[in-house]
Amino acid sequence: MLSLKAQYGLRAIVALAGNYGKGPIQAKEIASSQGVPVRYLELLLAQLRRARLVDANRGKNGGYILSRDPATITVWDIVTAFEGKMIITQLREPGDPEDNSHALSFIWREAEKKVIDYLASIKVADIMEMIRTGQEMYFI
Repeated sequence: MLSLKAQYGLRAIVALAGNYGKGPIQAKEIASSQGVPVRYLELLLAQLRRARLVDANRGKNGGYILSRDPATITVWDIVTAFEGKMIITQLREPGDPEDNSHALSFIWREAEKKVIDYLASIKVADIMEMIRTGQEMYFI
């Protein structure tokens, strides 16, 4: 399960993607449209800035914009901005006499790889297309 921060962060990125190329959006506008408290959203946007997914402009016409094209930002980029590198299970050192799960470690590594590959395959532009057409998307 992804944290609420990652879920709201993805929603903020999608809101910014909807305005891509049209100029910045203020945090209060994003917060209002996404039902997120503005102060909490500002913390999330700061994290997205540190991850270089979002830029901020100050001043009267300031706000937030995506730092790059939505076709180049993946869901994995957003998740790692909040969660860091996902580790499904912490494996013991090879040869550890107390390691009785070594036989299952392959399963956990493969599951982690599939989750990462799946999230990395979904671009923000894909999500925008799904929203635009009202269709569900299936990724293989």
